[in-house]
Amino acid sequence: MDYMDTEEIMKNNKKSVLFFYQSGRVSRLNSKLHYAKEMFYGFHYFKEKNYNVYTSEFKSHKTKFGKYFFLIFEKRIRSLLKLPLYWSFVTNKSNYKKIIKSDYVILSNNRVACSVLPMIIISKFFKNKSVYLSFIMGLFANNPRFKILRVLQKFYIKILLSQINYFIFLSKGEYDFAVTNFKKYKNNFFYLPFAIDLNIWKDLNNCAQEHILFVGNDGKRDYSLAEKLSQELPIEKFVYVSEEINTDNVSNNSIVYSGSWGNPAIEDSDLRDLYNNAKITIIPLKESLQPSGQSVALQSLACGTPVLITKTSGFWDNENFKDSENIFFIDNNDINNWKEKILSISNLDKQQLAQIIENGKNTISLNYDLIDFNKNIETIIHGNK
Repeated sequence: MDYMDTEEIMKNNKKSVLFFYQSGRVSRLNSKLHYAKEMFYGFHYFKEKNYNVYTSEFKSHKTKFGKYFFLIFEKRIRSLLKLPLYWSFVTNKSNYKKIIKSDYVILSNNRVACSVLPMIIISKFFKNKSVYLSFIMGLFANNPRFKILRVLQKFYIKILLSQINYFIFLSKGEYDFAVTNFKKYKNNFFYLPFAIDLNIWKDLNNCAQEHILFVGNDGKRDYSLAEKLSQELPIEKFVYVSEEINTDNVSNNSIVYSGSWGNPAIEDSDLRDLYNNAKITIIPLKESLQPSGQSVALQSLACGTPVLITKTSGFWDNENFKDSENIFFIDNNDINNWKEKILSISNLDKQQLAQIIENGKNTISLNYDLIDFNKNIETIIHGNK
């Protein structure tokens, strides 16, 4: 169910904003739970600013044709071009009607943007004046095997870049890549570090340091390494919040909460408690331009728990984060290096570790506040630099 019906929007003269999500947002908006707001990309801010706000999400196929199209055609194209193409999940009259009646359309990631693109093209053909903004997270991270497929991928990306007004990159590395390789559209590119809801993610003080924590489900996590670490450090208690962890591969001293953001196993307040009670949060990553692990790292640091993360080309902020000052980096995913690094962090002088933790919290509060993030979104969609 949408947050606001399209017809209601047309009854007044307020600017309307359509937030297009992949999944999981509408159910949270309609719930009474106290949840973190960062994954809504400005929804609550625009609502409080008296815009008309409404939503749309990916939906499963209701017809035999839709299922056939997805399994036989769309899935193969997605695999060949290495692009997140889910046209059949979004292309329908209802969504098209929402798009053409909106002043602004905010697309929460490149999966949504790539999938909604055909409807955007059609709407512009009929002189629709909606302003489109898309967040980018790993659009350029995967390359097809063959040259002809790489050409087709780049062609689709160029169409995407030409049809959407503004792009917000959450990783400085990916932003720099786009500016270098797609110079024609660079004036439409903005780097805006992902921010978090500091009303939820905060240090509760005097919490026990009970476990080593792993959180996440995206494809750039190194799940095998995360599992093996529990076997290599059997005296440590590991807690995993992920549906990608195989319980057969972790130590007996481990707890696994098998869930995702869209289908959570625990509430945000419970996750905050897990951060607060952790010795360290580990984020082993595969090399990629995608800013993987970003939200987890920020949440953990805001809660006063140090983070150990693989340093990849997609790391989002090399200016504000420094190894052993407010975060811990590791250059590769060798199991022995990870084991030694975790032990060395555990053996740090208490005063030294406390200073690193305090530096991490200060970095988040100064640079990653959701309020500033949302204000910047509003500034960009109004065409202000």
